[in-house]
Amino acid sequence: MSGEPPSGFAPRASGLLLCLFVFSIPWEKSIQVPGIATLSHLLGILTFFAAAVVAARRGSVRPPNLALGLAAVFVLWSALTYFWSMDRQATLSRGVTLAELLAMVWIIWDTCRDSLHQTRLMQSYVWGAVAACASAGFRFFRGEQTYYLRYAAAGFDPNDFGLVLALSIPLALYLALGAGSLMKWCNRAAAVVVLSALLLTGSRAALVAAFVAFGFALWTWGQADPGQRASSALLFFFLLLGLYGFAPVATRQRLATVTTELTRGTLHNRTTIWKAGLRVLRRHPVLGIGAGAYPEAVRPQLGTPGVPGAQYVAHNTFLSVLVECGAIGFAVYALMLGTVAMYVWTLPSAERALWAIMLAVWTVGVSTLTWEHYKPGWLIVGLIMTEWGRPWRTAGLQG
Repeated sequence: MSGEPPSGFAPRASGLLLCLFVFSIPWEKSIQVPGIATLSHLLGILTFFAAAVVAARRGSVRPPNLALGLAAVFVLWSALTYFWSMDRQATLSRGVTLAELLAMVWIIWDTCRDSLHQTRLMQSYVWGAVAACASAGFRFFRGEQTYYLRYAAAGFDPNDFGLVLALSIPLALYLALGAGSLMKWCNRAAAVVVLSALLLTGSRAALVAAFVAFGFALWTWGQADPGQRASSALLFFFLLLGLYGFAPVATRQRLATVTTELTRGTLHNRTTIWKAGLRVLRRHPVLGIGAGAYPEAVRPQLGTPGVPGAQYVAHNTFLSVLVECGAIGFAVYALMLGTVAMYVWTLPSAERALWAIMLAVWTVGVSTLTWEHYKPGWLIVGLIMTEWGRPWRTAGLQG
């Protein structure tokens, strides 16, 4: 992998802000900024303006690719659902969030044009995950439970936090595959920290996603050196041993119910929530009920949880998009993901392995979470676009 850093102060400052923004994503909910929501949000705003200044001074923006265009159409359709939404305030809020996420993807696409930028952003996410683990570990040692005997970084739900961490595992393994000796071991150490914190979440979906993440090690086994193979195997066995000895007893007992929940359970009442959403879908199959309006749509059937201020969200990203945005919005969303998957298929072997496994980890995790408006998924989309854009751009075939 090669690439030259951008010249000039403005591009370098923009690149640094983008790295800081990506670094903040794994712990974005932990630090609040009055009037802005979170420190990550503030960094995102600064990054956008810096990228806009660089583009203006350059006098051009990078031509959009098909996936970015489809993402823009999806965001536009989600905004249009405001006019028939069951909860216009929720739809307005969701529309703003999706517009910000689209801006994030554009920044990555326009700024990250070589392997050096790509590597820096991936490394930033891994270091951000380690920082988030420090927050979760601190809360564990202080006995500050998020839920009963379950732990996460401040501000996070353990299930969301578990998937945020699981997504960093293939990145750390990939970075260790091609880095110098010091960074190899730094990334392997990061994976140990991430796995330790992931076990503390007690998230069964995140556990399954973590096992899927090790598919990258299997996929690249033939091209890895002996040290990479040995460290990947040790990390995998560390995860297995955590289930039987390292993790707290209550966490091990909860994680041991994965098979039962999948075969005979309700996935912690998620199947009930899904059935309610499907009943709503039958009445609004084409246009949907409005982006972000799922909680209001199922409230007549399910009421509200016992926790003050809590609502029943879809707990499945694909069902959430289908019910809220209808068949039209879901088709655009599926086309965007399909285009991104097509990009992955065209990449060189190691990069194809990384991004295919990243998409698999994300898919497993969001099958029980409502994540269409969360940054990590859109970050993956942006990074895949830039990875695809590099070789095809040099061949004069940029789309």
